[in-house]
Amino acid sequence: MAPLLVSGVFAFIVYSNNEKNKFIAIVILCVGVIAGILFAEYIRRKYGLSIFFSRIYGPNEMDEKKSK
Repeated sequence: MAPLLVSGVFAFIVYSNNEKNKFIAIVILCVGVIAGILFAEYIRRKYGLSIFFSRIYGPNEMDEKKSK
């Protein structure tokens, strides 16, 4: 979601400055969607979703044990 959020804010700024740039704003949003999908697939393939989310929500005790 981060690439989509960043590109959405940027597209809003471009569109609000000049409404004639509607096409450019749509292109920026599409690039953000594609980048978000590619980033999510990269994380899914490299780490797996259960491991990725457990690192986000769980305690980091396992990381400390691995480093020792």
